[in-house]
Amino acid sequence: MKTQKLWVTGKSKLNPIIEAFETRDDIAMDQKLIKYDVLGSLAHAMMLYKIGILSKSELVKLEKGLLEILSLDKQGKFVISMGDEDVHTKIENYLTEKFGEAGKKIHTARSRNDQVITATRLYTKEELLLIWGELLSGAKSLVAFAQKHEFVPMPGYTHMQKAMPSSLGMWAGAFAQNLLDDLSLLKSAFALNNQSPLGSAAGFGVPLSIDREYTAKLLGFAKVQANSLSVQNSRGKIEANIVASLLSILLTINKFATDVLLYTTSEFNYFTVSETLLTGSSMLPQKKNVDVAELLQSKVHVVLGFYTTLISLTANLSSGYNRGLQDSKKPLFESLDITKNSLAVANILINNISPNVKILEKAMTAEIFATHKAMELVKKGMPFREAYQKVAGELASLARSHPFGSEPQGRRLARLKVETEDPHKILKQATHTGATGNLGLSALAKTLQKEKKELEEQNKKWNEVSKDL
Repeated sequence: MKTQKLWVTGKSKLNPIIEAFETRDDIAMDQKLIKYDVLGSLAHAMMLYKIGILSKSELVKLEKGLLEILSLDKQGKFVISMGDEDVHTKIENYLTEKFGEAGKKIHTARSRNDQVITATRLYTKEELLLIWGELLSGAKSLVAFAQKHEFVPMPGYTHMQKAMPSSLGMWAGAFAQNLLDDLSLLKSAFALNNQSPLGSAAGFGVPLSIDREYTAKLLGFAKVQANSLSVQNSRGKIEANIVASLLSILLTINKFATDVLLYTTSEFNYFTVSETLLTGSSMLPQKKNVDVAELLQSKVHVVLGFYTTLISLTANLSSGYNRGLQDSKKPLFESLDITKNSLAVANILINNISPNVKILEKAMTAEIFATHKAMELVKKGMPFREAYQKVAGELASLARSHPFGSEPQGRRLARLKVETEDPHKILKQATHTGATGNLGLSALAKTLQKEKKELEEQNKKWNEVSKDL
């Protein structure tokens, strides 16, 4: 099939070096957009038929051809290569070659400007739904871990020094809550992306009575992005907002991975990681490395670079389309892929760590209960600052002991005279919302169920798009 550029009006040919520079890197990105450009073209063709631009027979031909492209793409046989220029050219040339006049009409009232944004938003929507699902799976695993080990003691740290008693329930539950906060940002980015740009054309609309609301409904968009120029002005900016929401997720994963790396060192040994996740050293026979956590730790930095790229590409551009914005595809696509995979891998890691309970209990040394002792004095009427100074004075001469260790239960906390019969009761004394004795894990689990239902509804709407078209 002879390749024809959509913009060619004469016999002159584009310099091949210039063509490669302009399109080579973009071709790989466009290969991912075939399905979504087909969906956009199907909706557009149905709209053109609705307003009388296409006849019924022409619509049938175009639908047949577009479904053929979908089938070829699934088989890996619809490949964009040098000379095709982009996904839009490849598809339109295929339709024109097979169906003549009908193929030539498919681009009526469209520009590649709104066409590529439509395909990109559809692709992004599907990826965000997958990320949404992976996030909920990870949060669910964290809540399950927290519930299982809710009152297993763990030192809480500030400034990298032991501070107060904490628990595995608090530790894992914190990451679950963080992911739910991240989900709020993700859903905001999802809503920004869920606007139909189709019909905005080159950025200024068209002098035809097209029905943008109709195509938006067919494609499952929540609404039309109304102002045609705003569509072009938001390109790169919406992508940057999406990647910002992904950065928030990766920051949570980064902290989780950092904790795992620290707490699995021989010096801490709070956790054991399944052998199936560990790698070794080519030189050191004894080494068992949690490489997966190191790689999870690094991903936020990679995506931060992509975010900077998107912001930089978008800044200092006048209103309307600018060709440099085609370079926004790669940082967006890569960021979506990295986040999706990082969540899936982090979930595997969550489900393959086990606490070394005796070591955690032994780590609960006497000084970590100092604030509890001060609060007991406060309960008896002593001003906090006096209680603070009194306990600080006792600490100076206090020999280290292990409240959760092997001493007889009645003597474990004797040094600080913290009143408790059960060594784990100390974790249950803090009963305010969010403390070790009131983590609200059941409420977190219910929130996850609610979020899961919302995701199911969004997936249902998206699946209906492909089915209906």
